[in-house]
Amino acid sequence: MAVDMYQTGVSGLLAAQGQLATTGHNIANVNTEGFSRQRVEQMTTMQMYSGGQFYGTGTRVTDVTRMYQEYAFKDVLVNNTEKAGAEALYNQLSFLDKSLAGVNKGLASSLDDLYGAINAVVDNPGNLGNRELMLANAKDITNHFNEYYSALEQETVIKNRDIESRADHVTSLTAGIAELNQQIMNAGLNGSPNDLLDQRDRLIQELGQEVKITTLKGKDGMISVMLGGREPLVSGNQAYGMEVRAGSPDPQQTELYLTSPNNPEHATRVKGSQALGGEMGALFHYRDQVLGPNLSDMGKTAIAIADAFNEVQKQGVDLNGEVGKNFFTDINAPESQANRFIGNNPAVSGAVEITDTGQLTGGEYTLKFKGGGAYELTDVTTGKSYDVNATAAAPPSTEQTLALSGPDPIPNLGFNLTLNDVPNTNDEMQIRPTRQGGNDLKVNLNTGDQIAASGSVMVDANKDNTGTGKVGVKLVEPTLPAVAIPEADYPLSVKAVDDGTAATPPVLLYEVYKADGNALGAPLTPDADGNITIGDVQMNIKGTPAEYDQFVIKQAKGSGNNTNALAFAELQNKKWLDNGKSTVTDSLNKTAVEIGGLTRNQRVKAESAGAAYNQSYDRMLSTSGVNLDEEAANLLRFQQSYMASARVVTVASEVMNTLLQIR
Repeated sequence: MAVDMYQTGVSGLLAAQGQLATTGHNIANVNTEGFSRQRVEQMTTMQMYSGGQFYGTGTRVTDVTRMYQEYAFKDVLVNNTEKAGAEALYNQLSFLDKSLAGVNKGLASSLDDLYGAINAVVDNPGNLGNRELMLANAKDITNHFNEYYSALEQETVIKNRDIESRADHVTSLTAGIAELNQQIMNAGLNGSPNDLLDQRDRLIQELGQEVKITTLKGKDGMISVMLGGREPLVSGNQAYGMEVRAGSPDPQQTELYLTSPNNPEHATRVKGSQALGGEMGALFHYRDQVLGPNLSDMGKTAIAIADAFNEVQKQGVDLNGEVGKNFFTDINAPESQANRFIGNNPAVSGAVEITDTGQLTGGEYTLKFKGGGAYELTDVTTGKSYDVNATAAAPPSTEQTLALSGPDPIPNLGFNLTLNDVPNTNDEMQIRPTRQGGNDLKVNLNTGDQIAASGSVMVDANKDNTGTGKVGVKLVEPTLPAVAIPEADYPLSVKAVDDGTAATPPVLLYEVYKADGNALGAPLTPDADGNITIGDVQMNIKGTPAEYDQFVIKQAKGSGNNTNALAFAELQNKKWLDNGKSTVTDSLNKTAVEIGGLTRNQRVKAESAGAAYNQSYDRMLSTSGVNLDEEAANLLRFQQSYMASARVVTVASEVMNTLLQIR
């Protein structure tokens, strides 16, 4: 029995030594990220039968177990992806929200200053100082829009670089996981490589922070990693690379591709990059769904400002007696129209013409050619699609025009598109009617005397009129076959007459006479808005004129009146954006409120995702984490076990010596 007792003591020594080593390993790695607590598993050795009884022969170490729960780890992995993506998007939105708030504050101040200067011009149209101040304030507005556009364009460039950097990081992580897969399979032949498993899990968690992944464990201990459950990232000891390539049709809207380990030249495009999840998905979402649309929203307001001021400017004459030229750059300049279109077919170019700034939504669209003159137009934000048919130009021209301003079922989007040639079937194009608006906005006038503060035409009511009618007048583009009224025909006399139906109250028609007393066409009836158009002159009648009331329309020169300056001033409170629902200030505030709302909502999502992650992480730590108090107690317990086993060996040796001394 002494020999057996010796072996029993030695087995206890070896087991206690393993327990002490593992406990020390746990304590040493208490601060190691991703480390899972380990535990030595023991069992009794084969019993011995002697003298009609079974006697124990000691213990042996069967395994060093990694304290790990797969479902808890996967829960942490999912919540880590959500937390990383939500926090990344919130941080990016916070930056944009603060930037937009600063721009809006500057624009509001500059707009107030501009309208203050306009009111000064109204009071004294001939004062050059007031005119120069008005021009300077207009330039301040353009500077705000230009700088904001440049800042967001630079932000887009930065995000593209960040996407490239993260794609490289994903590639290095997948390579590391594949390498560890091989090491784990090799080591697994001789036991459980706990520390290698921890290292692999740490890389998987880091990868899950970048993109949304799913994992599948094989029988050989290797783990396969899938991108969003669709595309492979790691398959056994093979790692797929991730790279960034120019987008199509917009090269700046870069896209992700996965390269095969066996054929690096072959790459698979990652569809739906915005649904990647994690920090990478947040970058794509921010770049494509926030930055771009926000630029288009601000561009819509810039285009509306330019269009409104240009239209008023064209109605008047400047101090030099010249018809007013554009106050801001032409919203439909050829270069601007071309920049609103991006296609993937170099043989096809497009021009987007703004037809109605009030109908512009600030939206962006994709256009797909289905063949036979049929196109599919899709709103990028809402995903709603429309079938559009093109109108071909007369030969030999190959141009095609797509009218995107109604009628139903095509909504009035406020623009038309002209293509220089017929695309190939399935060609895709992007239409961005307003994204460049903030960059294109420039003051077109050089000096204050070019401001058309005086109306080119004006109207006076006869002092003997008995009705309450008030008449405004402006120049418009004549509708064919009508032409502009010759200068020799001015002044025009307009007389209200009964239509002869004896209605109560009487229905009035308006007779128009040239300067020579001859009638200028047949009597006219106002439309539903009270407008009467005579060639290139449009009268707007408000109130209730009486029969025989008369008005005189005449041309104006120089600074003799402030009619057009008043029209500039009216723009401050005029609602012409968003289909007549918003002023310029309303539109700017709406954009700021939308971004502010997105930021606040994202903050709630980030906080919620953080709480879910912390809860799942704590649950995982309750199993895998190292508790120093518990390990310290184990250290003492296993030390005592070691000392006791050593005493057993000593006793066995003493017993053997005693037996050997017997003669």
